[in-house]
Amino acid sequence: MEEIDLQEIKKKTTKNVFFLSVRNMGIQSVSIIGFFLLTILLGTAEVGLFAIVAESVGILGYFSDIGLAAALIQKKDEVKKEELQTTFTIQQILVFVSLIVIYFVYSKISFTKGYGSKEFWIFLSLCFSFAAASLKTIPSVLLERKLNFKLISTIDIIENASFYVFAVLFAFLGFGAYSYAIATFIRSLLGLVIIYKYSSWPIGFSFHKNSAKTLFKYGIPFQLNSFIAMAKDRLSNLFVATIVGRESFGILSWAQKATRIPLSFMDAIMKVTFPTFARLQDHKEILKRSLEKSIYFIALFVFPMTAGIALIAPDLINFIPKYTKWAPAIFPLYLYAVNVAIASITTPLTNAFNAIGKITLTTKFMIMWTVLTWILFPILSIKFGYIGTAYATLLVGMSSFIVWFMAKRVFDIQIIKTIFKPATATFLMVVACLFFQSLGLSSFLNIIGTFLLSILVYSLYHYLFSKDEIIWFWQQIKCLKQKK
Repeated sequence: MEEIDLQEIKKKTTKNVFFLSVRNMGIQSVSIIGFFLLTILLGTAEVGLFAIVAESVGILGYFSDIGLAAALIQKKDEVKKEELQTTFTIQQILVFVSLIVIYFVYSKISFTKGYGSKEFWIFLSLCFSFAAASLKTIPSVLLERKLNFKLISTIDIIENASFYVFAVLFAFLGFGAYSYAIATFIRSLLGLVIIYKYSSWPIGFSFHKNSAKTLFKYGIPFQLNSFIAMAKDRLSNLFVATIVGRESFGILSWAQKATRIPLSFMDAIMKVTFPTFARLQDHKEILKRSLEKSIYFIALFVFPMTAGIALIAPDLINFIPKYTKWAPAIFPLYLYAVNVAIASITTPLTNAFNAIGKITLTTKFMIMWTVLTWILFPILSIKFGYIGTAYATLLVGMSSFIVWFMAKRVFDIQIIKTIFKPATATFLMVVACLFFQSLGLSSFLNIIGTFLLSILVYSLYHYLFSKDEIIWFWQQIKCLKQKK
């Protein structure tokens, strides 16, 4: 790879990170408002129902790809037509088989649990969403290989906005849980039509043994991690739901949704850095600096936003009419917030390991987390209910410090040093806000005061101690403006 290529990758990466970050903020704004309205209009059990069915159908996604899409993205050379069609053929066969299997499984469960039309239509809509997502895989891969995330993020915005607009509309009209099904159908169909309009490819069914063998070599180990992740996250969540029930699972879903809002910034960086790191894997020093920059700016935004959500959540619940039903979610939210902070640093590291081909290492991490999850989640959930589930989540997350240690050995990156300034600024922000909240003001004044004080303390710290990083950040923004 020549120097000019490295410069081009750097420009595209920086541009795409900022582009996706801004658009993800737009997506999250829609999501926050939409989810907020839905949690007012719907009960905890209805929110829990959708979360349970979504987890169930989401499991199918792990069987529809076997890592071939990631293999296409990670591939150094140009992707050939036979590789695209081979991937598409294998994927559609797996999707078809998965849908047949899940149909029989759902039929048995629905008979045992006495599910009605409400559960059936949500299940059906999510199956359609799963099938539509599989058809979008190849166009998405082609866009990601070109580092063209503008179109991908635009489609995400349209899908997300349409989902919440229609979900809230039909919930307001009294459709209850059926609102989820209607909105899911519309979102999936819109996304599918748009991506094929702007990123078409020579769609077709074929199978080339050599292409499949090459892709499987990377894809199967990659997908093994996804299968383990599915067992760790989705299957364990379903098991927890059977222990704590719909209402408690709805409470946990609310707490998780709230704390995941800041991760939109991390998701933007992650989406861009995987193909970027894959192309920089032969340039270790540049890769190291890129990883450090990624982690620093993830922490810069995720840490204070997560802490801020945790700080204002109690007053927000007390201030909004009909929202006190979510008060039990406050303590789990605190635990999830800490876990999100840890995950925001760990996930980019595992992403980097995958991008440079160290799939075996990430597989070992996934096995460790899965074993801990299936030990801690059932024990603590049975003993302490949904609070125990939140404790278990944090304990599993804390084991991620092993990943940080391995990152030092592989990339020579010092995690504590990289995140020290954002972490310190966030700590000072929390201390200042807790002191302010101890004054006993009204919920409304607490929300406004906490918001303003958080910005003041956090900004002041970085103005005094992070001038170099802020100047670099501002220069990137100015460069983007000049390019436009």
